[in-house]
Amino acid sequence: MKDDSIKAPDDFGENISGWHNLLGWGDGKESVAPYVPTPMSVVKSMLELAGAGPGDTLVDLGCGDGRILTMAVEEFNVDRAIGYELNKHLIATTLNNIYQKELGDKINVVNSNFMEADLSPATIVTLYLTTSGNAKLRPKFIKELRKGTRIISHDFPIMDWVTNTTNNEAIKVGSHKIFFYCIPDAYQSKTGLEKPLESRWQRIKRLLDRL
Repeated sequence: MKDDSIKAPDDFGENISGWHNLLGWGDGKESVAPYVPTPMSVVKSMLELAGAGPGDTLVDLGCGDGRILTMAVEEFNVDRAIGYELNKHLIATTLNNIYQKELGDKINVVNSNFMEADLSPATIVTLYLTTSGNAKLRPKFIKELRKGTRIISHDFPIMDWVTNTTNNEAIKVGSHKIFFYCIPDAYQSKTGLEKPLESRWQRIKRLLDRL
């Protein structure tokens, strides 16, 4: 895959600061969702729910200003964070944040359509798209994501998939919702491709067996 990563020059902080106040965002014809920043409290809850930490590679699809990427590295110490974003003005803001925090060795920002990205390195995928945007990603998730990969979606579910939470419910953070999915249980449990939906006691036994 072509390397579309964007790297900040030495004087990036001086030249780019304030761009987001001067230029309109614009979503681009390939965008599946407008840019709306996720509150930091929700970002933290998403990463906590995912169990983010050392050993993880987090991929944020539509990374905006990079807040999920930077918190994942700074506060949760993930090994690597990769963000895909079409909007170059948002990428400029993200790169400025990375530059200021000196996190360039752990965070990579790609100016590319995430539908064309290779998601196989991910152990965590974060989303704040739309229901239709999530639906477009379902076949890609099934094809590319490894067993055990966690998907955390802000506000919008992946339709016809089963969450990894009690009674297939969203986790509420104030007025926001977080949907937590685990590959492949999210779609196999719903479709019956390999196993029926676990009972409460089966789930408890499975968790205990991991200890």
